[in-house]
Amino acid sequence: MKTHARVVVIGGGCIGASVAYHLAKHGWPDVALLEKHELTSGSTWMAAGNCSYHHGNYYGSAINKRSVEIYKNLETETGYSPGWHTTGSIRTADCKDRMDELGYTYSMHKCLGIDVEYCSPEEMARLHPLMNVEGLIGGLYWPDDGDVDPNGITQAFAGGAKKMGVEINTHTLVTGLSRKKNEEWVVHTEKGDISCEYIVNAGGLWAPEVAAMAGIEIPSIPIEHTHILFESIGAVQDRETYLPLVRDGDRSIYIRQEMDSLILGMYEHNAKQWYKDGVPWSYAQTELEPDIDNISENIEHGIYRFPIIGETGFKHVTAGPITYTPDANPLVGPAYPLKNYFLACGYSFGVTQAGGIGEYIAGWIINGEPELDLWTVDSRRFGSYANWAYDHEKIPETYSKLYDKIYPNEWREAARPSRTSPIYEYQKQANASFGDYLGWECPNWFAPKGEEPLETPTWRRSNAFEHVKRECLHVRDHVGLLDLTRFAKTKITGPGSEAWLNGLTCQKIPAKIGKIALTPILDEQGRFKTDMTVTKTGESDYFLVTASVGKRHDHHLFLNELPGDGSVQMQDLTYSMGCFVIVGPKSRELLEKVCYGDVSNESLPYAASKEMYVGRIKCLVNRINYVGELGYEIFHPIEQQIPLYLNLMDAGQEVQLEMVGMYAMESMRLEKCFLGWKSEETVHHNPLETNIAWTVKWNKDFRGKAALKKVKDEGVKQKLAALVVEATDADALGYNALYKDGRYLGMTSAGGYGHRIDKSIALGYVLPEYAEPGTALEVNILGRNRKAEVVSMPMYDPDNSRMKS
Repeated sequence: MKTHARVVVIGGGCIGASVAYHLAKHGWPDVALLEKHELTSGSTWMAAGNCSYHHGNYYGSAINKRSVEIYKNLETETGYSPGWHTTGSIRTADCKDRMDELGYTYSMHKCLGIDVEYCSPEEMARLHPLMNVEGLIGGLYWPDDGDVDPNGITQAFAGGAKKMGVEINTHTLVTGLSRKKNEEWVVHTEKGDISCEYIVNAGGLWAPEVAAMAGIEIPSIPIEHTHILFESIGAVQDRETYLPLVRDGDRSIYIRQEMDSLILGMYEHNAKQWYKDGVPWSYAQTELEPDIDNISENIEHGIYRFPIIGETGFKHVTAGPITYTPDANPLVGPAYPLKNYFLACGYSFGVTQAGGIGEYIAGWIINGEPELDLWTVDSRRFGSYANWAYDHEKIPETYSKLYDKIYPNEWREAARPSRTSPIYEYQKQANASFGDYLGWECPNWFAPKGEEPLETPTWRRSNAFEHVKRECLHVRDHVGLLDLTRFAKTKITGPGSEAWLNGLTCQKIPAKIGKIALTPILDEQGRFKTDMTVTKTGESDYFLVTASVGKRHDHHLFLNELPGDGSVQMQDLTYSMGCFVIVGPKSRELLEKVCYGDVSNESLPYAASKEMYVGRIKCLVNRINYVGELGYEIFHPIEQQIPLYLNLMDAGQEVQLEMVGMYAMESMRLEKCFLGWKSEETVHHNPLETNIAWTVKWNKDFRGKAALKKVKDEGVKQKLAALVVEATDADALGYNALYKDGRYLGMTSAGGYGHRIDKSIALGYVLPEYAEPGTALEVNILGRNRKAEVVSMPMYDPDNSRMKS
């Protein structure tokens, strides 16, 4: 075994083998893969091998698509067959809500160039003659879906990797990890040590243990999964072409052809956890005792949809463990807060994504950035709330609902609440309907007294619509209070802080104490990496505010970038400091009633900051907001939040102060065309394509400047546009296809309803010539094209007179 490699991949399943293969393929062959048993002996061996383009997320579907492309060419590249079969697949619907979900998927997949079409029950019966289509109202059909042999793709990746110089070490148990003074990793094994620059944890069932060796906890546990292979079926054996894979989500089953028979897989509602305290190292490729009673309902569903299996005996029932995370998406990319430690684990659909994710992780390691925006699978999307106990409450719910209908406004109940603001009980008393944001309980909207604050999950406008409208109009006419305690808040200090921050962002860091700047951070290609507001609070002191969901992502960036000479220090203030936002034309009047200090427009203009007493509490008051009205962010010590709240609400009676929720904020930010991180601001876009090109200061150095200058010289290839949509009961979301006279142009980044302008809104990227106001376009919403018109940005208060009044 080597004693040194550039990268050590821990885990020899399909994911680990793919990462090793793609690292070598892209020019880094100095890789060692360590597997404690034989390749595929964790979860890969028992996978069904289904490969579908379908995923509930745009980028998840993009990964799936890339995997299929790789599998189709893998034998040519490596000389090893992955056992690929193109079969096509059907996803069924037996109700209108499911068709709405599939309508969104249809539009999203058209954005990706995936071949997908609507499929009637009659067409399903033609495509799969053994299928009972009773009760179905429609579905989608992907002709290019298929399946692979899980062992075949793993051996193909491993064999191809070995040809390029990768060392594959089986029966090599990793026993620990440590760091050298030069920050190299040392991987300790039963066969000796191996040092390396990078580690990739592809440990599958044992990934939490491998993570613990590095001092971190990851949210992944094993759940028992079952699929049944039936005896030979003559009607299958006699076919000349493969039957398509069928997924009936409403019955929580899938079924596909396997040689001369069928395999039935299922997601039972009573999810069974396996080895709650960690999988023994000795486990390898051993079947579990199937619990037929637990899957009996699913078997009945399978027989109903495919009556022929009710006449056929079981050939084999395979039960084995598969890893799951709280949202069923894997854990990928840099592991917070470590350096050069990557995750590639937590996979419940590992075979489906192994090809694509192996390529993207390899590119991420080699180039420092992913080719594709991988936030949906980035392990840093979870925070410290996702601990062992949380996982064991949340993940069984996720598994049992894996095939349930997906709704954009559904907030599931397991493992809640995890984090609350001190005023949580007051929000409940005010009849808040809560959402779960990075573990934080945040009011989405408020119901009138006497009405249950329950939102009906739907792809269309929900019962919250009128209540959100009332909140938006109240903010427009009076004043609202929004609790944004969940903001990620960071203090940067030290003599090198100004120069360090200026090197990170394309914007100029405020030079005067009390000034605020919107500061995008770009990557080397000039694309959005993150976004923050920076307030100068002292001679060498700065206060940073970033999106709550990006807290670990952003802090990881800062930690890796801090200079080693101690000239810059970072302090996380997220949990020690709360944030209230008061917004609306009467917000200054409210602040005057409770504040010791001058808050006039002359003393506290827009984008200015002051430290002052609000009542008896010293706060940092920033005159800035994400709503587009006169407003203030009031940052305060978390332990004094309740007295501050009571003071504001008491004084606010005279100006009709009311609490408002996250839905209202999103509606109002869309009207102002304010950008959202991981909506408009992704690794696929840069500031010059948006309405914040003014933040790029060309007279200073910053990361990505050369690449961005090239974009400026050559001209942008796409442009952010704001659209008003002719929609009556459903609005655009992100990743809706945009068309001009039937020609695909681009896709939305976000959408919703603007209650202050009383119009349906979409933001999206299109070719620059189609971003001009007045251009007629179409937006595909739930599978149907709706007329839309490009309008000027912003749509509300275009001269910002209200915000700056």
